[in-house]
Amino acid sequence: MNVVIAIDSFKGSLSSIEAGNAVKDAVLKADKNCKVTVRPLADGGEGTVEALFEGLGGEMEEVVVTGPFGDKVTAKYCILNDK
Repeated sequence: MNVVIAIDSFKGSLSSIEAGNAVKDAVLKADKNCKVTVRPLADGGEGTVEALFEGLGGEMEEVVVTGPFGDKVTAKYCILNDK
């Protein structure tokens, strides 16, 4: 059996890939003969940049920016190579 797992992140606790891998482990525990593929998923909120990075590759960058309340926060963005 082929199984594709695509789960959104669990805000503040598990990334999309981490959640998917946890389910993959459970599927393989139930049936070691399954072929399991984990793909990242995001709804446009927290975890979207990471999901795109995991799914498409590229380079992850971090930069310190000014947040909406004037304090410094770290923002992440992904640069997709050759696309």
